[in-house]
Amino acid sequence: MPSRNPFMSRVKRLMTGREDDFNGELGNISGPRRIFQARTESVLINERLLEKSFQNYSADFFEKEDLELYQYHSFEKDAHQYGICLFQEAMLKETTGLYEGSAKVFKDDRPKREVFTDLLMVVFWTNLMMGYFEHIVESEVYKLKSLGILKKGYTEYLQEKEIAKLVRYLSLAYAFRNLSDIASNAGLPTGNPFDYQWVARYYIMKKIEKEGKAPMDFIGDTRWYDGIEKLFHQFFADSEKRNYYFFSEKGIDTVLNIPAYLIVEEDMPVFETTIKSSPRTLEDFMRETKPANRKFFREILSMVEYSFELSINLNNDVGLSVEKGTGEILFELFPQTYIHSLLASYADIICIPEITMEKIRNYSEEMISRLLKTGFEADSEGKLTLVLDHKLSRERWVLILDLLREIAAIK
Repeated sequence: MPSRNPFMSRVKRLMTGREDDFNGELGNISGPRRIFQARTESVLINERLLEKSFQNYSADFFEKEDLELYQYHSFEKDAHQYGICLFQEAMLKETTGLYEGSAKVFKDDRPKREVFTDLLMVVFWTNLMMGYFEHIVESEVYKLKSLGILKKGYTEYLQEKEIAKLVRYLSLAYAFRNLSDIASNAGLPTGNPFDYQWVARYYIMKKIEKEGKAPMDFIGDTRWYDGIEKLFHQFFADSEKRNYYFFSEKGIDTVLNIPAYLIVEEDMPVFETTIKSSPRTLEDFMRETKPANRKFFREILSMVEYSFELSINLNNDVGLSVEKGTGEILFELFPQTYIHSLLASYADIICIPEITMEKIRNYSEEMISRLLKTGFEADSEGKLTLVLDHKLSRERWVLILDLLREIAAIK
């Protein structure tokens, strides 16, 4: 069965008019169904799985096999199952071939498992990016159909061979345009003498060569926009073609929160053991937050530094908790790379849990009113959540810190 990530999907909200319930989402975060996050960890691929890959898969598959690594499922067709399906066995085959091919071009002295894991991330993010291009096109077609400009939906257009071929070529060109994003999202090593952005480039060029180098016609800004115009002109009658010029490079969902499915069939999910939450240092936590909010989090943590009662806990599955005494959580801090709430996807947030809310109610109802005025919002679980953004003024910053200090001092 497919595993689905718990990322927020605006498409689901658009098509169903409702959000996933918070409990279900939190269960996905901490349970075994989560398949990937916005960043990779230092956990390496299993040694036995590595040996199996080199025993079973050919190194020259680029020339011999035409693998299907992903499928994009249209949200117009089924909003509940929409997203990008990634096929694990095909990705492992592709990674094995990439390992052998890139070894002849790039020298990497690190252990084999480290190199293979990083190459798997190149394959994963490249194909996720290619599938995301289809989402961009469908989002644009959906918008134009909603406005009454187009008569058919994305899946109907895709049945036309010329359109399907152009989408395939442009998806490779789109991945090539986003080489740096592929490397950074995969969390790969960069810099001389070995740079994985060049490995990603090598991998995409190999895929382009398999297409007879036709996608090269769309690499470069001018050629890219010419290609997009060529694609979208396929949707219009000849008399209407000149009326459409705009094309977004972002869909209804972003590449980081589009639903992704890992199809493993009878195998164990490789992503269960390769990419997951793992123990982190405080420096890791700070790097995961948006740069604009790091100083704010440091101010909160300084409260812990100068207190004999408060302590921090980095073992929290999705963030960091400030605790008092023997494990009593006062509030939690969540960096943008961990999903805590559908309402705050990919945002740094502060959460005041229910047990702390009870203490506050017994202490002062007026304090809850002050928290709400500073931007905290209640959720269905009885918690208060504050989404931090770049608009946080100095005045509000001071008010929030004063309130958190006051909460920490409640006996």
